[in-house]
Amino acid sequence: MASTYTTIQGDAWDMIAFRLFGDEKYMKNLIEANWEFADILVFSSGAVLTVPDIPEEADESGPFWRTTSAESGGSTYSPTTEVMAV
Repeated sequence: MASTYTTIQGDAWDMIAFRLFGDEKYMKNLIEANWEFADILVFSSGAVLTVPDIPEEADESGPFWRTTSAESGGSTYSPTTEVMAV
């Protein structure tokens, strides 16, 4: 069952996204799950919004060669990988 959020007077999409997910970048996901409210910029109290699941993100803080197989479509870097002489 999807969770919901009931707005309070003065809520805005970015504020709701930050409150629910910790980052306003998820505002787009929130709007897409609630098209019937897409034209509202500042909410009055009592609107019931559906809270979507947010896709997990890859950790982008590491170097590209340390990505997982699923992310890169290939094998991961390993310090024990043999290097062929040219």
